[in-house]
Amino acid sequence: IKGIPGPSYNVVKGNSLQSEQTVQNILDFYKEKEIPVRFEIAPQYVKTDTLQKLHHAGLSQSDFHTTLYSAVNNEFVSERKNTNIAIRTIREEEFDIYGALYVEGFHMPPFLVDSVTENNKVLYDKPGWSFYIATLDNEDVGIGPMFIHHNTAILAASAVKPRARNKGIHQALIQHRMNEALQQNCKHLIGHAKFASISQNNMERCGMTIAYTKSIWTEVNK
Repeated sequence: IKGIPGPSYNVVKGNSLQSEQTVQNILDFYKEKEIPVRFEIAPQYVKTDTLQKLHHAGLSQSDFHTTLYSAVNNEFVSERKNTNIAIRTIREEEFDIYGALYVEGFHMPPFLVDSVTENNKVLYDKPGWSFYIATLDNEDVGIGPMFIHHNTAILAASAVKPRARNKGIHQALIQHRMNEALQQNCKHLIGHAKFASISQNNMERCGMTIAYTKSIWTEVNK
């Protein structure tokens, strides 16, 4: 998705690095599309020669990303600590609000609001998707989507306005989606966050456990 930068898009995942030529083919594809390449390497797919192939292709490790999980049970039901926070399911006509909150929350350029809005709006009536907006004192300040597939709920990218942080909004969005997953008879919950970030800490506070940490590989700036 050339028009939307960010770690959730244009990512290479899975065990596809069978040869150095495969790596080069992937790099050539991204170069043709004029978008930066990002490999997310999960530990179960890592072999010494895999990392060497990435290194020889001009990439280096640039970050870590954590995958968390938990079983879904009645312990998720909890009262919100900040009673001034309210969370609602988004209406289709509110996706412009959603896009604006997403861009501001992830520090993306403002001109991407329309692209992010449309990219998420197309999922509105797709099976398994739910989108939520958090308000603080009646102001829209955060977003948190969720995707359910085969009794597994995935907490997708959640964001909060910078000036509204440290007020419990992100944690409230996690708890709300956990409770929604419980109501929809999900058995497992999965989330992702930058390693050792506030987002990871909030997920752990809500009862989630680290499954593994991925290494992030990107092209070396020349």
